Parts: sequence; structure tokens; C-alpha cells
Amino acid sequence: MANTDPLVISPLSSSDIDEAQALVAETGWNQTPADWRIFLELGRALGARARDGALVGTAATLPYAGSFGWISMLLVAKAWRRRGIGTRLLNRCVETLRELPSIPMLDATPAGREVYRRLGFRDLWPFTRWRRRAAVDSGTGPTNVRLLEDRDSDQVITLDSETFGSSRDKLLQHLRDRSREFACAAETNGQLRGFLLGRDGRTATHFGPIVAENEPTAAALVDFASRRASAPVILDVPDQHDGFGQWLANHGFVRERPLMRMILSSDHSFGDPRRMIAIAGPELG
Repeated sequence: MANTDPLVISPLSSSDIDEAQALVAETGWNQTPADWRIFLELGRALGARARDGALVGTAATLPYAGSFGWISMLLVAKAWRRRGIGTRLLNRCVETLRELPSIPMLDATPAGREVYRRLGFRDLWPFTRWRRRAAVDSGTGPTNVRLLEDRDSDQVITLDSETFGSSRDKLLQHLRDRSREFACAAETNGQLRGFLLGRDGRTATHFGPIVAENEPTAAALVDFASRRASAPVILDVPDQHDGFGQWLANHGFVRERPLMRMILSSDHSFGDPRRMIAIAGPELG
């Protein structure tokens, strides 16, 4: 059996992306090298290496201006699980964010949630991953939705900042660049009522964030984008939007798994989930 002592935890760089991406593929997650570059540019990625130099675990932090930050990409190679590597990586991420200082937040699977609760994280609100494996013809399409344009940037940043709880313009630009074929906006008299961004993934196209003034507007955005994006499509929707969830079910989407937004040792809640119809993704917030 390989010896995990000492196990070296150190920052990842662009030269480590291929190894980190191998862990993504082994776990069956959807991230691509472009997602790792987001963390390297806007946050920090960590790797745990065994004595022989093999990358056996990863984690990442993404700080936001609103005094909170995200922990994600907690991956451990299958052969190295149940040895405390994930906990060590998580604790290092917590330390990194607290030094800023930022309140640590994350999105957890049911299994991860039990681990995080023992470490002091508490539930904020549940959400669900939805997946549609093939395109579905839902009619002629919405008339008040159009492709997103560069001139919409200021309104998109404002809407997202008010909804998410922090300005994240650089992240939005990354997503805009990766979703130009389907990113869209709902507009009334020159005023944006909602928008949809997304990105290509390893196994599916991801829609999110979706910010909209109401659920019918969000449905129109998804309808529009679905006509232009490659299937399959996934999105992560707060459970309070049950009407939108029913619309998804009626249009070929199926529930894939539950998740929970969590925060460490704080009673504060950031953002406005009423208008956050779909999040940017569990790894991005």
C-alpha cells in the first residue's frame, strides 16, 4: 500500500491541469481544463501529491468581493479515499479564505453534506441538478428573448451582483466567452428582465447562472438557449422554484441529484435566491 505520510499539499499551476482533469474524468464530473483555468486566474487551486509525485487529490477556492468565497473541486483519487486527504484539503481551503478574510461557502452532495456539517458548515438552501439528454421541440420559441450582446454587459453585471450578492464580472466574462452560441437575454423596452449564461462541459452543456425576474422568464430563456446548445444539458435549480422545476419536467428534463448550499459558522446569507433561477454551478457558486 502506498504511504500517504508525508503527503505534500501545494498550489497547482497550468502544468498540472492534465493530471487534475484525469481526477475529474475518474469521478465522472463535468469540468474541463477551461474550468481549472478559472481557479488559477481568479482563485487558487491546491493539489495533494503522494510520495511518488502522483496527484491524488485537489481542491480550489474562489473568493468573491462580498466577504465570502467558494470551496470546490474537492477530488480524491479512488485508490486514495478514506485516508483523510479530502478533509486536509478542505481545511487548507478554509484557512485560505479566512485569511482574506472571507466566509467559506460550498455546495454539497448528500454524502458530502454530512461530512461538512461535522466540520461546522450549516445548510442554507437545497437545490437540484436537472438533466436533459436530448433536444425537445417546444414550439416556435419565445419572442422577447434574443442572443446576449456585448452591449448588455453592464446590465448583466448589475443583475447578477444584486442576485448573487457580489460582483463577479471576470467570471461572467469567462462564461460569456464560452456560451456565445446560446447565451441570451430577456428584454422589455430596452430593460433586461433576465439572462442566461453557461459553458461547455466534459459530458454536457451547463446552463447557469440564470437570473430572471420570474419563472416564466427563466423558462423562456432556457427554451431559447436549448435550441442553440448541444445536448445533453444540465442546470442546477434552487428547490424553491418548484414551478420552474415542473416546467423543466414537462420539457424533457429529469432530476439527477439533490445538493445543498452551505456556509461555515455564520448566520449570514448572501444574495437573493428568489431571482437566482439556476446557479453558475456547484464549483462556482
